[in-house]
Amino acid sequence: MKRLIRIKNGVSYLNKALEEYIRLLYKYNSVIRGTGYYLKPVHLVTKRTADGKKTYMYIGRYWWRIEYVGKRGKTSRIKWIYAGREKPRELREYPDPPKHPLVGLTVIIDGDDILVDEKSLKKYYWFFEPLLDKKHNHNKTENTPTRSKEREEPSPQQST
Repeated sequence: MKRLIRIKNGVSYLNKALEEYIRLLYKYNSVIRGTGYYLKPVHLVTKRTADGKKTYMYIGRYWWRIEYVGKRGKTSRIKWIYAGREKPRELREYPDPPKHPLVGLTVIIDGDDILVDEKSLKKYYWFFEPLLDKKHNHNKTENTPTRSKEREEPSPQQST
């Protein structure tokens, strides 16, 4: 089981950091509009678990192909087909999409808080540091060691 760190009020902090990136991607999508492709900046997945529902937020660049499948009444119907994380070959003549430093981050949303695994916390520590340094602003889940232990270097006697 992965060890998770709870970051209090992490959802609003993360959303604020993504605002500009999402705005840039919407602008980029307007440039590629006629190609049938769409670039999605965030993917949310809700899974049912024994503990209830969990919502996972995947931050990245997810390419989707949009296929027109007809009409129902006055409403156009489309089908979304996942095209991968890499820019499709059909778009090689178009500019590359904007980059964002949080691409690749996955978190679990729990109310206003987020849960981050230790590996992601280390990789994106520069981002989460302002929240972690505030007194009492994060709580560990039961399987997570304290931050002081994470920083401790093993003594030469322990590494034998």
